[in-house]
Amino acid sequence: MEKSICRVFPVRGLVTLVEQLMQKHPVMGPRERADQPGFYKFDWLETPEDFIPEYTTTTLPPKKAFFPPEQTLFRFQSGLPPEFRMIRENFPFVLAGVHPCDLAALDMLDRAYGHPPAESLWHENRRRAVVIAMDCMPDDYCFCTSVGTCDERFPCDLFLTNIGDEYLAEIYSSKGQQILTGVRTRGVRERDLKKAEQQRRLKKEAVSARFNSPVARLAGILEKGGLTDVWKQIAEHCYSCGSCNITCPTCFCFNMHDTFDFTLQGGTRHRSWDSCQLLEFALIAGGENMRAERWQRVRHRWYRKFLYLYRQFGRPYCTGCGRCSRACTADINMVDVTNGLIDGARSEAAGV
Repeated sequence: MEKSICRVFPVRGLVTLVEQLMQKHPVMGPRERADQPGFYKFDWLETPEDFIPEYTTTTLPPKKAFFPPEQTLFRFQSGLPPEFRMIRENFPFVLAGVHPCDLAALDMLDRAYGHPPAESLWHENRRRAVVIAMDCMPDDYCFCTSVGTCDERFPCDLFLTNIGDEYLAEIYSSKGQQILTGVRTRGVRERDLKKAEQQRRLKKEAVSARFNSPVARLAGILEKGGLTDVWKQIAEHCYSCGSCNITCPTCFCFNMHDTFDFTLQGGTRHRSWDSCQLLEFALIAGGENMRAERWQRVRHRWYRKFLYLYRQFGRPYCTGCGRCSRACTADINMVDVTNGLIDGARSEAAGV
């Protein structure tokens, strides 16, 4: 970390910073859920005090800022030729309070949605935003150290680390530099960097959930196969509710549906998040279903996270945020299941 790209400002200055940002642009950040006090969500801030800097996780990930759970794509009207009117947001905004694991997820989605044929709407929305990230402390579900996202900084414009009564601000773009012009800062000192390093060390030490093997080994374990009994055992507990997918920051599947006006001459096309754990997800014309059995859908989820996309993009598409395990109504834990796969592969290799 170069001192020249860092600044320091008082913790009390954060509210001032958020207030000044809100005067210029809409700001989305973590705020407490009114329906569930003590739980948090990414949403548009109404006041600077809505912003909660110290939180462990949110119910839904910040990808919703760029890919909402439900969005209208265009309106259409029959005719010769038919008419289409695209629905697009074009205002700039700020996404604040993003944790390192969720930064990693944005990078993964940038790659996935940039892979031909590219998904243009995602990238249009990404270009509208300034991203301010903040370091965090884990709970019992977090396992970011096992998937290499604990210290993620890309793709943010500004990264904040709490070093006591001040924040160390790491600047990663001209937009990040511009943000800090609204708050009084000072130059970084050696003790500031040491405090930040101590904070990162404490964070890693606090992560209790871990894989029993390097994550790079998982692709080979899954590729080898022979785990049908394991998938069936997990599937006995799974409700196929899709909570794991819907709360996942890197799942990017969606469904499309049209609604028609009362004349049946026009309507609207919508896009919404979808889940590969739902029975109808792989249902195709003719009534065939490529993953009709629940254990096949459970297997597919692990394959997507640690095999298919790992082979394609060179990194697991799991950030270690723990949202899936927190949300699972059947208490299926990502780390426990994965460690079971690892231990099983070790036993097989040892001939046990």
